[in-house]
Amino acid sequence: MMSNHHGKEFIGFMTTGPPIGMPEFLWMWIAAPKMKTDRLGRPWQAPYAMRKLEALLQDHGYNAAIIDPDHLHKHLDHAKILMLSHHDYFALCPPSSEWWLITKQEPVNARSFRRLMERPYIRRAKENGLKIVVGGPAGWQWLYRVDLWEKWGVDTVVDGEGERIILDLVKKVYSGEPLPRYVFIGPNDVPMIEEIPKIKHASINGLIEIMRGCPRRCKFCSVTLRPLRYIPLDMIEEEMLVNVREGVRGGILHSEDVLLYGAKGLRLNP
Repeated sequence: MMSNHHGKEFIGFMTTGPPIGMPEFLWMWIAAPKMKTDRLGRPWQAPYAMRKLEALLQDHGYNAAIIDPDHLHKHLDHAKILMLSHHDYFALCPPSSEWWLITKQEPVNARSFRRLMERPYIRRAKENGLKIVVGGPAGWQWLYRVDLWEKWGVDTVVDGEGERIILDLVKKVYSGEPLPRYVFIGPNDVPMIEEIPKIKHASINGLIEIMRGCPRRCKFCSVTLRPLRYIPLDMIEEEMLVNVREGVRGGILHSEDVLLYGAKGLRLNP
């Protein structure tokens, strides 16, 4: 599932629930219409974090590209590695978990991912040597679904910010070295500003990250364990221009707490 939700970011929250009162195809058209792609299946817009890793791999000479899930079959016969990201693989995050509890039905985000992983061409590519690496904001969920980790042939789960580890994983694939089963990116292993690449193509609805980490120190939140990093204004502007050049007419500034950008701890710095 890859969509810009009709250009309305928060319509995407409908994908955290099951189709209610209508057929699934209609629910999905409202919540997550299919993305416009080129002939190779490269989407016009793609999730921001995936754009970061795409740029990093391209900067190091790899033929990497984000491909819409409906077009993967065009590439898997000759691909060496398939990297997957998801906001909620198994609908374990709020509000997916609440919808599941209330309705007793699997939310569309989880069911669409399950259908993807069970497509015959992915199984065939896996049998022919394809390596599968999964990560993203919901990477931790695989620890609770080890059965599917094994069933779908996932080689590596990455839990945390991926810029420092992803090149090493790709090098291992190309050299035939064994991959680690699970990689946890701890607070001391996250990338610094100079290691974070600039996106090369448009992000979903022009979303741009302006900081990583959070100074609030909430004990229930893993983000506060990571060092606070403010993305420089010139880098933010450059990524805005990338989106504008590719036809995105709006933008979203993203962080754990946008109003704390540039703050000194919790003290605002106007």
